[in-house]
Amino acid sequence: MIKSNLSGLTLLAFALASVLLQAPRAEGGQEFAEARYEDSSKTPELGTGKFASFPFKVSVSVRGGYDDNVDSSSFDTRESFFTSGSVGVTYDFGSPRTRITLNSGAGVTYYFDDDNDFDSDFDDGNSSDDYDFNVFLSLGVTHKATPRLTFAASIFATYQSEPNFDTFNAGIGLTRQSRDFFYTVDKFSVSYLWTPRFSTATSYTFGHINYDDELISDFEDRFEHTFGNEFRFLVMPTTTLVAEYRFGFIDYINADNRNSTSHFLLGGIDHSFNPRFNASVRAGVEFREFDGGDDDDDDFDPNTDGSRTQPYFEGTVNYAIAQTTAVTLTGRYSLEQPDVPEAFSRTTFRTSLQLRHAFTARISSTLGVAYQHDDNQGSFAVDGFNEDSFDLLLGVRYTIARNWALDAGYQHIEVVSDEALFRDFSRNRYFAGATFSF
Repeated sequence: MIKSNLSGLTLLAFALASVLLQAPRAEGGQEFAEARYEDSSKTPELGTGKFASFPFKVSVSVRGGYDDNVDSSSFDTRESFFTSGSVGVTYDFGSPRTRITLNSGAGVTYYFDDDNDFDSDFDDGNSSDDYDFNVFLSLGVTHKATPRLTFAASIFATYQSEPNFDTFNAGIGLTRQSRDFFYTVDKFSVSYLWTPRFSTATSYTFGHINYDDELISDFEDRFEHTFGNEFRFLVMPTTTLVAEYRFGFIDYINADNRNSTSHFLLGGIDHSFNPRFNASVRAGVEFREFDGGDDDDDDFDPNTDGSRTQPYFEGTVNYAIAQTTAVTLTGRYSLEQPDVPEAFSRTTFRTSLQLRHAFTARISSTLGVAYQHDDNQGSFAVDGFNEDSFDLLLGVRYTIARNWALDAGYQHIEVVSDEALFRDFSRNRYFAGATFSF
């Protein structure tokens, strides 16, 4: 089902090497889907805990289950039982000046029923493999060089085959299966406290996506660069007002006519209602200029050429309702890069809800719900279309002992497209297994 792409693996190896050279958040592919809402860098684990003071934690998981639409296909669906194994490594280091958090993992999923005749018609037999391999790495580093100057880096890289509903990696990951791909989103920032109330934060964000499938690669492979500067003013101990400017440009590898540049003017607020409840909001406008044409051209199409002005919004709310319950709500509305060749841009609204609850010291649960609405702008030749995507994930964990845990879960993914041919699909996935940590 999956064939490694040399360029994708080379980029991933480079990301891994860069982390190892630096010294001592997580999402991955299919076998890590059930852990997507258990990122320990965002909220503490409930019910399992970290039982050892050793900074490295290794987890080995074995799972089995059933998938009723392995290929995320709109017709001729393939059902299969599967088994998967994965290894994950986390590392947490903290000092008064430096904080490092590392999450990484690798795994493989094997499908017992490997009837890939339909896929092979489109992929020259490349999909006939009955294995899925998935690798991910997430690194966060914060260093306070002086009481006023702080450096930070956040690196995320993955090679995977599954849809990705990450709210703030929007425009990079997809909400449907499009063969296997490598992507990375890396942010580097420098913050400086000019006065006790005024500070600035300058950042650079790098994004890259590379598909194994040549047909998709021709119109999707790209680099994304975003430079930003925040002006932060502390109006009270719990409230910070923010004004921000961003400049970004998108550079496609094989489709120069899809390139664009953007300017963002944003305002926002970071507020802590209490130690357990905080929110962060940014809102403003994006001015995007496409490289595909000129307003004076006879063939000028306002949907694919020229410029667009679009509202922009992003926000996050974190609330620890009780010692055993935590919830995170995210949302984003913006222009994004479409995943169809006939559309040059799309307007997307994304939102996700993540809930963790510990019933007892041994039994904990996670609930994740994600929704995405895409408005794909058409051209003179092709009409635009709307698409809605849903992702529901429910998981339960029972801790047998300090190192052993059993877990089970259910995931439902559905994509509904109003006019686009063969884009609708529904998928249900059931799994159960065990995890050993040391």
